[in-house]
Amino acid sequence: MTEWSHPMPPFPREFYENLRRAKPSFRKVDEFVIDLEERGKAFIIKRGHTARIICIEGPQIADVCIWNAHNYKERFWNDYTLCRETFFLSTYSRLWSNLPMFRPLMTIIEDTVETKLTFPTSGHHYCFGSHCNPSFWYWALRDKNHPYVTKYNCWCNLQRAIKPFGLGYEDLHDNINLFQKTHFEPGGVHPVEPSDAKKGDYVEFYAEMDVLMAISLCPSGSGTAHWSEAPEKDVVKPLGVEIYDTGIEPLPFENVMGEQGFHCRG
Repeated sequence: MTEWSHPMPPFPREFYENLRRAKPSFRKVDEFVIDLEERGKAFIIKRGHTARIICIEGPQIADVCIWNAHNYKERFWNDYTLCRETFFLSTYSRLWSNLPMFRPLMTIIEDTVETKLTFPTSGHHYCFGSHCNPSFWYWALRDKNHPYVTKYNCWCNLQRAIKPFGLGYEDLHDNINLFQKTHFEPGGVHPVEPSDAKKGDYVEFYAEMDVLMAISLCPSGSGTAHWSEAPEKDVVKPLGVEIYDTGIEPLPFENVMGEQGFHCRG
């Protein structure tokens, strides 16, 4: 019997291995902190640069959205990323954009988080699910005036972050649940587990094109407390961001869609 699998484009692993070996020569061009006042930030990462997202004070879940910086209609697509990179993202995972372009926006070149297999299916940085929102926190806390409902949920954090770029809530689509840990149970249930990320752990993304990245500090903190107890028991922590010029140009990506998109015949 032939083993079933998705059709996959070739992956130039040697290129990314060489890129990782070249990390000591990367030049830092920017660094900043996403603090507890703003809770969200958006920024441009140039083609051939990397963004290193760092747990500077300990584990902190982050909701991460990505767009083509020159065409916001092209954005991160979790469904096909999941199909080709599996549920959990890590080193060498590519982050795919939506149709009609359907190409890698970024590639993860480093993930320092070590997952403790509390369950056989435990993992971090998953690309299913979505960002929390006012309704989610209202159902959890039953308080319409709680800051997690009115201001500091990921949906609101991300909106504030992308507003300077002329984007709004209608532009928020798929995201990565960075540093968040979960596992699968029968029936598809995937309970959140406490993150295994430690102070200093990071995930580094290599930009295959100029991209806009937006990051929200999730109110669920490290995922240690139940949703209803998170405001009191799971402290939200800041995240650090470092941008590096690698000096290495991305490889061209061969895609039948082409730079101008794709038009079906007939």
